[in-house]
Amino acid sequence: MEKDRESSKDYDHVESMTRIPAYTDHRADDDRADEARGKNADKFDKSYWLSVNYIGTLFAVGVAFMGGIGGYGLIAPILQQINEDIGPDPNINWVPLVNLAGGAIFFLMVGQLSDIFGRRWFFIIGSIIALIGSIVGATAKNVNTLIGAEVLIGIAVAFQQSFFWVVAELVPMKYRYFANSYCYLMTTPTSPLAARVAYSFLNYPGSWRNCFYLLIAVNATSAISWYLFYHPPTFGMLHRQKAAKDLFLKFDWIGLVLYSGGLCILIFGLNWGGVLYPWDSANVIATMVVGGVTLFFILPAYEIFLSKRGKEPYLPLHLFKNMRFMSAAWNNGLGACVYYGGAIVFPQVVTTLYYGRGQISDYDVGTLAGLINMAFVFAQAVHGFFEWVLGPRWCLIGSSTVACALLTATAADLANKSLTLGLVIPGSFAIGLVESVATTTSTFPLRSQEEIGQGGGLCGSIRNFTSAIAVAIFTAVLANRLTTTVGKEVAPVALGMGLPESSLPALSMALQGKGQYSAVPGINQGIQDAVQEPYRIAFQQAAQTVFLVTSAFTAIAIILSFFTTNNDKSTENYVAGGVHNMKEEKNFAKSHRKDEEHHSEEHVGNGKD
Repeated sequence: MEKDRESSKDYDHVESMTRIPAYTDHRADDDRADEARGKNADKFDKSYWLSVNYIGTLFAVGVAFMGGIGGYGLIAPILQQINEDIGPDPNINWVPLVNLAGGAIFFLMVGQLSDIFGRRWFFIIGSIIALIGSIVGATAKNVNTLIGAEVLIGIAVAFQQSFFWVVAELVPMKYRYFANSYCYLMTTPTSPLAARVAYSFLNYPGSWRNCFYLLIAVNATSAISWYLFYHPPTFGMLHRQKAAKDLFLKFDWIGLVLYSGGLCILIFGLNWGGVLYPWDSANVIATMVVGGVTLFFILPAYEIFLSKRGKEPYLPLHLFKNMRFMSAAWNNGLGACVYYGGAIVFPQVVTTLYYGRGQISDYDVGTLAGLINMAFVFAQAVHGFFEWVLGPRWCLIGSSTVACALLTATAADLANKSLTLGLVIPGSFAIGLVESVATTTSTFPLRSQEEIGQGGGLCGSIRNFTSAIAVAIFTAVLANRLTTTVGKEVAPVALGMGLPESSLPALSMALQGKGQYSAVPGINQGIQDAVQEPYRIAFQQAAQTVFLVTSAFTAIAIILSFFTTNNDKSTENYVAGGVHNMKEEKNFAKSHRKDEEHHSEEHVGNGKD
C-alpha cells in the first residue's frame, strides 16, 4: 500500500536525528518545556504505556465520550414518548437542536483555549457541566426545562466529543485509528444500543427519566476520572516565558463572539423554517440573513484584518487553505448528518409503519429503531481495521459510494420491512466508515501537531454545524411532505366521516404525536380508527422523500473523498503529547520556580553592574 511522501524540504531533524514532516514539528514561536513536546514512541519508558495515569486517561476519554453521545442518542428515539408525558409541546424539536448547536458553537473554543491554557481543567469542567445538565433533565417537569438541560449537555458535548484529538495526542500516529475505534466501542450503551436502552427504560419506574439517571452516573464517573488520571502539560510547561494574563488579553475574543453568535443565529434560523415559522416569515429570513452575513462575511473580514496585523485570529484561517484537512473535516460532518437524521426519522418509520401494523413486538421496537445507529457505530468501532487494509483515501471513496447507493435505494419501498432493513443496515455501516475514518484523518494534515486542539475543534464544530443543518432539513422535509400527503390520504377519509375541515390541522398534529386526539374538535373513536391506515400511507410517502434527500449529503462525500491522501508513513511513531503524574508536575513547577529566581538574580546583578 503506497503512502504519500512529503518533499524533502519539509523535513527537519527532531529527537536525535529522527526525521518527521514539518507539520509535526514545533512552531518557531513556541516556548514549551521538553515535558510538553511531542516525541517518538521509543523515547517513552515502557512502563509509561501501562501506567495508571495513561490507562486511566484513556478510560476517562472513553467514558466522557459515552456521556456526550448519550445526551443525544438516548433522548432522540423517544422524543414522542417524552412529549406525551410532559407535553405535548411543539417545541419538543428544540431538544435535539440545542444539543447540536451547543457542540457546534463551543467545539472550536474548547480546542483553541485548551491549546493555549492547557487541557486538564477544561475537560473536568466539561463533564461537570454535563452532570448538571443530566440532573436538570432527570427532574424536568416540562419541555422548556428539558430544553434547558440539553443546552447544558450540548455545551458539554464540545468537551466530551473532542475525544478524537485528545486520544490523538496520547498514542503514536499509526495507532490513532485503532485508539478511536476503542472510544467508539465505549459508547455501546449510549449510541448503537441507545434506542434499545431508551425503550427498555420506558418499562421501568422512572420511564424516560432513567436515561438521564444513566447519564448522571456516566458523567460523574468521567469527571472523577479526568480529575484523578488526566495530567497533560500544565500552563507552565506550555509557556515558560509567558503569563496567563497576557495570553488572555491577547486572545481574539471578538472573533469568538462573532463566530459563536453568527453560528448560533444561523442554526436557529435554519431550524425555525417550516417548523415554528413559515420559511418566508420575517423571523426566519431576518435570523438567517443576520447569522449568514456575520458568519460568512463579517467574521472572515475581521479575522483577515487581524491576521494581517500579525495577531492570531480565533478562526484558524490557514486550515481553510488546507484541502486535505478540509476534505476530512467536511466528510466527518457529512457522515454525521446521516447519523443524526436517522436517529430522528427512522424510529418514527419503525413505530408508524411496522409496529403500528403489528409486524413487530413491543420489545423489537427499541431494537429496530436503533438499527441505523447500531450499524453506524459498529462501523466506527472497526474503522481502524478498514483503514489499515485500504488506507484512508480508498476507504473513504469506497464507503461513501456504497452509502450513497444503498441509502438512496432505501426510499424504494419503506413498507417492505425486509427490503428496507437489508438496504439501511449496510448503508448505515458504510456512512459510519466515512464519518469515523474522516474524523481521525483530520488530525494528520496539520501544520503543527501542537495545534491539534485547534484543528480538532474546527473539525468538531463543522461536524455539529452540518448535523444541525441536516436535522433542520430532514425535519422540514418530513413536516412539509406530511402536510401534502396527509391532505391527500387522510383528509378525504376524515371529512367523509363528518370531521369539520377546520379540525384537520389538529388531527394531523395528533397523528404525529404532537397533540392529543381529545383536542381535535368533532372527532370520535370511529374517525380516529379510520384515519390510522391512511396516515401510515401518508407517512410512508413523506419518509421516502427524506431518504432521497440523504443522496445530497452522500454524493458530496464521494466528491470530497477524492481529495483525501494517505498518511505519511515516516510519522507513524510520533506521539504528539502525553500525560504526567502529580509528582512530575510538582517537580517541574519547583524547577521552573528555581529557574525564574535564577534569571531574576542575574537580571538584578546585571543591573548593578
